[in-house]
Amino acid sequence: MKRREFCAATLAGGAIAALPIRRSWADRSMSASAADADLPAIRLGGGQTAIPKGAVKELRARMRGSVLTAGQEGYEQARRVWNHMIDRHPALIARCAGAADVAMAIAFAREHELLLAVRGGGHSFPGYSVCDGGLVIDLSAMRGVRVDPVSRTARVEGGAWLGDVDAESQRYALATPLGAVSNTGVGGLTLGGGYGWLSRRFGLTCDNLIGADLICADGQFRRLSEQENADLFWAIRGGGGNFGVVTSFEYRLHAVGPKVLAGYVAYPAARLRDALEFYTDYASRAPRELHVELSTGLGPQKAVGPCFTVCYSADPKAGEKALEPLLKFGKPVAKIIGLQDYVAVQKQFDGPALSERNRYAKSGFLSAVGPRLIEVLATEVRSDETFNVSLSHLGGAIRDREPTATAFAHREAEFIVLVSAAWKSAAENERYRDDVRTRWDKLKPFTPATT
Repeated sequence: MKRREFCAATLAGGAIAALPIRRSWADRSMSASAADADLPAIRLGGGQTAIPKGAVKELRARMRGSVLTAGQEGYEQARRVWNHMIDRHPALIARCAGAADVAMAIAFAREHELLLAVRGGGHSFPGYSVCDGGLVIDLSAMRGVRVDPVSRTARVEGGAWLGDVDAESQRYALATPLGAVSNTGVGGLTLGGGYGWLSRRFGLTCDNLIGADLICADGQFRRLSEQENADLFWAIRGGGGNFGVVTSFEYRLHAVGPKVLAGYVAYPAARLRDALEFYTDYASRAPRELHVELSTGLGPQKAVGPCFTVCYSADPKAGEKALEPLLKFGKPVAKIIGLQDYVAVQKQFDGPALSERNRYAKSGFLSAVGPRLIEVLATEVRSDETFNVSLSHLGGAIRDREPTATAFAHREAEFIVLVSAAWKSAAENERYRDDVRTRWDKLKPFTPATT
């Protein structure tokens, strides 16, 4: 994933600084496991504790899923998340088979006052999906999707990926607005707001959420909707994941595809300023059926330069007319725009579910892209093979809802700006993190709200 997750963009500063501590923690945990002793762990407040081995054994016996500790087969794979820079060692990983397992894991964490993390797709940039020394509630086995083509709704388990939803819903030429990398989890995306190719037409992911099943900190099940537990339902639509564990989402679906007009147009680096000026005007006038993103880093031809990525999700004839100004803008170095399967469009930026690259990013919302910001982007914030800056426009159906309708508070914003980097060597972590921050410091004054 190069540039899509605007809701999860900042990596916790202490994550890398604490790396030697995490390794010693992992060594202690593995030694305790090998000796069949009580399991060292970290409390919610940060202090150390020990979980009685009998309690771990009882949890294993009661759950339909599995409970993994360091040294067991599958633990190393289970603790990995998408961002390779995140290297954490939980004391326990509860791989839940259903909502009852989730409730038991929450009760266990509460009883032992454990630090807790919840893993859906594991795609969080900052690594919120995993913790050091605590309990991870892993929903990765809960990926079921049931589409009702009559009511145009989908019931989706909490560990499902976007691609799971797309595959089932596109069987009936239906879709809901999701992100743009298919191996992203629906959970983090929805709870943070959720933005993708269809959002200007149909709203954010959270705007299309019509119900959810939530296991709260007290271990109790609650059904959320506009009619049931309405305050909690308001909060989970853009307020993040701290209100409980969502074991099931229910989404509204819309008629989309199976073909959409999509693709990209790439230009040489020398056209960056012109591309920024064009994009600002073009995006502001675009119909809501059209999504256009501008990125400035390594493009599809392995060359650095501005690249427009587009998706028009309605009538292709109208889409061709809407794209005419873009297709007349200068001489591209590469161009591929045509009718494509919507599922393929959703997968075009996919990488491995567990990336081999280390990643860091900063993002924020913009009320406008004016001449001064264009000047900064064109001359002071450099893009290259490692660093990318992208701009995406909002508006349309996102702004149709009142800012207080859900917990997502940025409906008046015009654009999202994202600065990201991806690299291979862990030895370069500090350097590239600092470089992203340096670039971001030049853009931050233009962003009233940042992440």
